[in-house]
Amino acid sequence: MTDATNDPLSVPPPDLDLDALLLSVAERWGLEGELVPVHGERDRNFRLDTAQGRYLLKVHNPADDESVLSLQCSALRHVRALAPDLPVPEVVSSGDGRPWLELLGRDGRRSLAWVMTWLDGRHPRPEDLGPAQLRDWGRTAARLGQALRGFVHPAASYPITWDVRRLPRLRPWLPAVEPDRRPAVEAVLDRFESRVGPQLRALRAQVVHNDLAPGNVLVDDASAITGITDFGDMTHTTLVCDLAVAAADVVSGREGGLELAPEVLAGYDSVTRLEPAELALVADLMAARYAAAVVITAWRTREQGSAPRIDDAAYHQLQAMLDTGLDALADRFTSAVRVGTGTTYDGRRLPSHRRPTGRLLAARARSLGPQELSYARPLHLVSGQGVYLEAADGRRYLDAYNNVPVLGHSHPAVVEAVCSQVATLNTNSRYLQDAPVELAERLLETLPERFDRVLLVNSGSEANDVAWRIARHATGASGGVATRWAYHGVTEATVAFSPESWGATDRPAHIRLVDPPPGPASLLSGAIEELAAGPGLAAMLVDGVFTSDGIHGPAHSWTVAAAAAVHAAGGLYVADEVQAGHGRTGDALWSFLAGDVPADLVTLGKPMGNGYPVAAVIGPAELVDPFVEATGYFSTFGGGTVACAAALAVLRTLEEERVVDRVAAVGARLLSALREVAADASEVSDVRGWGLAAGVDLVDPATGRPDPRRAGQVVDGMRERGVLVGRTGRDRATLKIRPPLAFGDEHVDLLAESLTATLGAAR
Repeated sequence: MTDATNDPLSVPPPDLDLDALLLSVAERWGLEGELVPVHGERDRNFRLDTAQGRYLLKVHNPADDESVLSLQCSALRHVRALAPDLPVPEVVSSGDGRPWLELLGRDGRRSLAWVMTWLDGRHPRPEDLGPAQLRDWGRTAARLGQALRGFVHPAASYPITWDVRRLPRLRPWLPAVEPDRRPAVEAVLDRFESRVGPQLRALRAQVVHNDLAPGNVLVDDASAITGITDFGDMTHTTLVCDLAVAAADVVSGREGGLELAPEVLAGYDSVTRLEPAELALVADLMAARYAAAVVITAWRTREQGSAPRIDDAAYHQLQAMLDTGLDALADRFTSAVRVGTGTTYDGRRLPSHRRPTGRLLAARARSLGPQELSYARPLHLVSGQGVYLEAADGRRYLDAYNNVPVLGHSHPAVVEAVCSQVATLNTNSRYLQDAPVELAERLLETLPERFDRVLLVNSGSEANDVAWRIARHATGASGGVATRWAYHGVTEATVAFSPESWGATDRPAHIRLVDPPPGPASLLSGAIEELAAGPGLAAMLVDGVFTSDGIHGPAHSWTVAAAAAVHAAGGLYVADEVQAGHGRTGDALWSFLAGDVPADLVTLGKPMGNGYPVAAVIGPAELVDPFVEATGYFSTFGGGTVACAAALAVLRTLEEERVVDRVAAVGARLLSALREVAADASEVSDVRGWGLAAGVDLVDPATGRPDPRRAGQVVDGMRERGVLVGRTGRDRATLKIRPPLAFGDEHVDLLAESLTATLGAAR
């Protein structure tokens, strides 16, 4: 990992004693056999033939430290877990569990070595790859990108020379390029700095393979891909750069290669739909890849006296692109991949049945009636990936509002789990199956020991409805308490606990309301006393983040005191984790655990299946079993196999990707950024946040009163700038920022920029 001023490509490969190497491998991995050298640009790679089978032994360049190996090992394990059918090698653990060993070369330099499973196949020849194979190449690139989505590692942020996004950093090496080639490279550099680079920051970014070239791909006799090797150029960069690198390398040196490039793009687009802005830059980024190859090869030749000759084909392809015109190529690529709103898939053009926005809006009014739509100018969405949503007009929006896709829209782990399960078995939990049992066990592992029963349902509303039924059955009482502007569901029972939804209707007679924090929890005693004189207290439902009340928290002293008061009156405390749970607060998977609140029942929903309907009520057997026995409780779709597959994928991914830890860090940055914006905005009276849930109060600067009209303007203004947020609170004057938990630092920056610009606009 390096930048253009400290290139590890200039460090000679390891100088090894092969007998000592074999002995070390035998001691660490218990593998004995014969070493057969295989290609390595800057490392020493060997096929290790043993009695147990073949392995790949990779001895890294001395310039690589443990962070580089950790990045590659972690990425391989991540890909194999999320997409086990992708042909990537498996890391072989050593006898002591460590994935690598340290070697001392004959020249005294130290290198790190590790062992992977061997992948059979051969590197493809240009003539092996026709249109069908090139489309599969693109699909494979996209699937590998999907498998790496959400993967994070500190070493992935280090700049590397081969990241085309960093092409301008190679300009100091330009004098090494032959004079007759220099004008073409300079033209690409100038265009990149003025037009391409500024656009990349607004596009999707993640960790990518960054080198899906024929030399890193194996195929069988039918030219089907059997292996993806060499993860040494992995980095966190703009997603479309990965596609551009794959397309540029696989058509490089081929007659008519530019005419074949759209096949790669179409294959990629069939798996991960390219945004218009991404597709428009592919030609420029391919040219950047070729220019980088010319510059880096020339620099290495000058500095080292020799280098792998990859620049000749790259230069000729680059010159062909410039002769054609990069703008003309961009139009050609776009037309070839997508006509109108149709999408290319496996060489077939799929018809579009999408209605124009105006006609759809009218049809919705006729069929669905006056149900609310967000924004003054309704948003017509057609797809979502990660933390971004795409509209029918091709515009992309940063989603800082939707908490249902907790892992991000269309997360591959959930997509794969749902598709695989629905193709295998989808039935209810009255049949004996692994899925609901495993899900219940996994959920209980995340909670204190007093919780030992799980009821699986379909939605947060149903979960809270069932929790209310359990509370009434256990206590014999029928009164409930909620916070002043809470929301707990849409059923008749849960709407009673949802003053946000009451409109002009009166408060239900059996419900009492209390102020959320920072109001004192002691006021709860008055509400409980009123109920004691009538129906008695059965339960209090509490959203730990107080999302609909305006987002308050952490409020541990308040929730602990409330639970104590409820218990003293004989009622149950229900921790509604539908909006607060699944790691949103950044300090625990469930918000009530962060404050050690003695909840009696826990309800889950919304994010539990990343958008697939699944929810749960969790409690102790002493409360749940008598209710089930008395009522014969059962839910046809609650605990269905597909729903459980989705929920299990979410739990696994939260753990594997260490989402809670990331939320804590990104949430702190979000709060800091919002407060910086507020410092220069007189209409912002307060900023609150807990993890990735934040509220920004807007007031009339002249009166200091909440200003719902201005809040609506800001929500719509941010939408026009490509960022989606919502409103909350009793006065609807609080901006609600509650993004998918895949939100990163770069998204925080975009949100803060949008909010700053919107607040600066006319009121």
